Parts: sequence; C-alpha cells; structure tokens
Amino acid sequence: MGLHLYSTEFHTPLPDDSFRFLLGQLPPALRQKPLRFRRWEDAHANLLGKHLLRLALEDAGYAAGLDHLRYTPEDKPWLAAGPNFNISHSGNRVVCLLSTNGRVGIDIELIHPIAFEDFQTQFTQNEWSAIRGSASPTDAFFRFWTAKESLIKADGRGLGIPLLQLDVSEYQPIPLDGTIWQLRPLDCFPGYAAHYTFEGSPEPGITIRHIPPTDL
Repeated sequence: MGLHLYSTEFHTPLPDDSFRFLLGQLPPALRQKPLRFRRWEDAHANLLGKHLLRLALEDAGYAAGLDHLRYTPEDKPWLAAGPNFNISHSGNRVVCLLSTNGRVGIDIELIHPIAFEDFQTQFTQNEWSAIRGSASPTDAFFRFWTAKESLIKADGRGLGIPLLQLDVSEYQPIPLDGTIWQLRPLDCFPGYAAHYTFEGSPEPGITIRHIPPTDL
C-alpha cells in the first residue's frame, strides 16, 4: 500500500486566461462548481484540488481520470474501480491524498485565532484537558480538530459520526464500527495543522510532492 500526497499553495489569483484554461480541462460536469463560490480563494481551492487529483490519478495510472468522479449521499467524492483519495484546503493551501489500497482521509486547517471554547462539546475530556493545558491552546485545538476531521472523512460518513465519540488524544489504532484506522500528523506545512488517516496496517510509505499552481 502506498500513500501519495500532492499539495499546492496560492497567494494571488491566477491570471484569467490560466484560470479559464484549467477550468476547461475539467470534465463538463465539474466546471460549474468553482464558479459558484463568491470568494476567489474558494474558487481557486476547488479548481486546484481537482487538478491535484487529476495529476495524482495520472501518476497512479488511472486512465479514466476525473470523468468517472462520483459523489456519495454524504457528498464525498469517489471513483468507481479507482484509487481512494481525499482533498482538503484551508487558507491558501490545497492538499490531495491518494491511496492505492484502502480508504484515506486528510484535513488541513490554517492556524488562526478562534473562539475554540465554543467547540468544547466536540471533544472528549482527555482531549479538552490537553487543549486547555497546552502552552498554545489554539495550536492544540487545531491539531485535535484536524485529527478528528481526517478520521471522519476517511470513514466517509462525515459529521454523521459524532466527534465526541472519537478520542484522538493518542496516536493509537482507532477502532470504529469494525474498521481499524491509523492516524498520523503532517508537520510539513508551517502555519497549518494537518492530519491524515488510513485504513488498516502495516504502516504505508508516503510520498509528498509540492506543485506550484502554474505547473498544474
């Protein structure tokens, strides 16, 4: 089993002709969603996320590409007879994680001031004590938050799984409805908190590739 992480970062809008070119490379069914966002950052993140996935699929030898992209009732994208993958974005960073065998989830969040006390009901007592006792409670909050989010995204049911039921205070195998999940942090994005989750064992290798938007 191998895990392949692709990431890109943008700080300014792409030139209009570049944006239109990338949009035109998507299958017709996927071209409208980036245009529905009011914020240019969200439009770019959606568009670039699809192109990270396109590149990941090409590298994995999946010839059908994005043409067979489908969505579950929980709005999780998936590919029939294709690799499992997950996309996340926050701030100016977009990441796509692809697995050649087994389900995966990834979540990234820009660390910023937040009234995290409002989210106390989403954390176990162990997690909340660790957040409150941390030298940087905001950083700790986002670490735990991305850990939980990556897990529920890997499972596929999203917020259909109450976050309070998941204790991620230690990086131990996490059983959930008959599946054993492994949780790992990603420390390669300064200013962000990020985690990924994969199914089963043994520990897979992970490759990380950073790609400028102009190279997509």
